[in-house]
Amino acid sequence: MLHPLPVLVPALLLLSACGGGGTRERVVVRPAEPRLVSILVEVYDPVTNFVWENVSVRVVEADQEWSACTCSSPYTDWFLTDASGRVLLDEYLLADAEVGFLEDSLGRAVLWPAADEDEATVVLEIDAVGFMPVIVEVPLRWDQPDVFVEVPFN
Repeated sequence: MLHPLPVLVPALLLLSACGGGGTRERVVVRPAEPRLVSILVEVYDPVTNFVWENVSVRVVEADQEWSACTCSSPYTDWFLTDASGRVLLDEYLLADAEVGFLEDSLGRAVLWPAADEDEATVVLEIDAVGFMPVIVEVPLRWDQPDVFVEVPFN
């Protein structure tokens, strides 16, 4: 009977020499960071497909996942659509609306990646003189923090 040791030693040496070639890649894992949130609203006429300029948009409330709270804005700040029918509610305006967003050190509205801090639903009111107001719910998520929403208005 043959002794297996003379066969095993070279086999182990060959196996240990296989692979990486002596260099290793360093993998840096960074924790997920909060993301700034914003809503770009475009208001248009569904009959003509033209956009509406000078239509009022305001943040009414937001349902915040992290606090399980629906927070109403204490303000009635209106923002007018521009010549392209759009208004941007950026991270500063959403934080200033005081609808419960978590904020970073600069006072900007953010969503965190944690499972109970990564979603919010913002309720907007669209209004103009002579028209019925339109209410729109805009979902925000950590993986999609910047949302473009088109609102038909007539």
